Amino acid sequence: MNFLGAWSHHLPVLLVLIPLIGAVLSPIVARGSRGWAWAFLTMVATATVALELLLRIRSSGPISYPLGGWNLPFGIELYVDLLSAIIALVVAGVGLVVTFYARTSVRFEIPDDRFGFFWSLWLLAITGLIGIVITGDAFNLYVMLEISSLTIYGLIAMGRMRDRRALTAAFNYLILGSIGAAFILIAIGLLYSETGTLNMADLHRRLGAIEANATIRSARAFLLAGLGLKMALFPLHLWMPAAYSRAPSAVAGLLAATATKVGIYMAMRFFYTVLATDEGILTAPNVLILSGCAGAAIVFGSATAARQRSLSLLLAFSSVAQIGYIVLGMAIGHSDPTGYAMTGSILHIISHALMKGGLFLCAGIFIWRLGTNDFDQLAGIGRRMPWTSAAVVAGGLGLIGVPGTAGFISKLFLLRGLFESGHPLLAVLVLTGSVLAAIYTWRFVEIAYLKPPVENGLDHSEAPLGMLIPAWILIGASLVIGFYPGPIIEIASEAASTLLGGSG
Repeated sequence: MNFLGAWSHHLPVLLVLIPLIGAVLSPIVARGSRGWAWAFLTMVATATVALELLLRIRSSGPISYPLGGWNLPFGIELYVDLLSAIIALVVAGVGLVVTFYARTSVRFEIPDDRFGFFWSLWLLAITGLIGIVITGDAFNLYVMLEISSLTIYGLIAMGRMRDRRALTAAFNYLILGSIGAAFILIAIGLLYSETGTLNMADLHRRLGAIEANATIRSARAFLLAGLGLKMALFPLHLWMPAAYSRAPSAVAGLLAATATKVGIYMAMRFFYTVLATDEGILTAPNVLILSGCAGAAIVFGSATAARQRSLSLLLAFSSVAQIGYIVLGMAIGHSDPTGYAMTGSILHIISHALMKGGLFLCAGIFIWRLGTNDFDQLAGIGRRMPWTSAAVVAGGLGLIGVPGTAGFISKLFLLRGLFESGHPLLAVLVLTGSVLAAIYTWRFVEIAYLKPPVENGLDHSEAPLGMLIPAWILIGASLVIGFYPGPIIEIASEAASTLLGGSG
């Protein structure tokens, strides 16, 4: 992208400034129906910068950007390597697609006089999520975490126009999210008290030079608990099902695709970079805890999803299981000599973001058309809304891991990594999760295609293109990766290799 050449040295800060400025100006310049256009143009610019940043990092290596010209490690640093560039592009790319979808859904779920406020929170949430990914300063990471969290609480609460229970869901998320953020802040403070620095690279160097003591071990414990809450790792997932199922449709699609993925990125960064010392956080007991929670998440999330009576709740509990797959690869990654487990974890971040983002958009389409996505109202919907129903089935096949989907590629790498590292029992849990995913996917197929249509006097015609196209862009992208996985595998393998190199 030659037109960005003059700004090439400032791409990291532009990636944060563009959505931040867009959010600040949104209530002023984007009142009424202009709010969507302003947000969409902002996201086009953000996604363009994210893509250019990824291409430049692949060609020339990581980029360090010291803010304000302060010498490191005293100033705040933006640091973007291949892994952070991948996650930033996932956030910006999915954010762009879901913003396009939101033009229709927001009109249905948000009052007209709240549009400016909604789009401001929307862009601020994306600013915080991207900021977390590209910062090289531990305290700045916490600041960005709070920006994203506070705005997400507000976005979820706006679902009250459709479901009053959204307020309860937002409040529960606020309480648990605040506890998680407090634990992370305490951990950062403890690490600062021992090292005198907040720069992540400098933290790694100084922690490697001192012997672990009670303060450092306490910091690790707080990090495990705080990041577990932010990742929604079982059994710390209690906030997530209600938040995803009660939020406005576009918000649910954005959060399901990005929020927990950024939480997992934070865990990867701390575990394999900041605390990757001789006595790092991935000790045998901690690996046992993480892998045990991840394995339980796979079984519990999948089994619970199969028992739900609405598509939104099914997808929410399915996300609990899918997070388990990602965390499993991350926990085992350090003991896998081939790097397949970590590569599978990164691939599943990408594939799940596409699949689950698209599936929640489909769930929102049913809500927009029928006022609900409860299964008792979706009987026979496959014949009346064929394109939306087909997208749900295609996304469900990806969650199972059927060949030809992105989910198959990521699970294949994860399974190979688990076998290579000597964890066949965990591999069996992954396969069990796929069987359970087939059960809850079949449940939708049975309801949508095999049951007679329900006559409730509602409009069952297909959704407009403004909602169908974004859903199919995300689902279609996961299918393209499934059939042509080479480029994505190469990028994920490079990111995994770089990340695992930090542990030595």
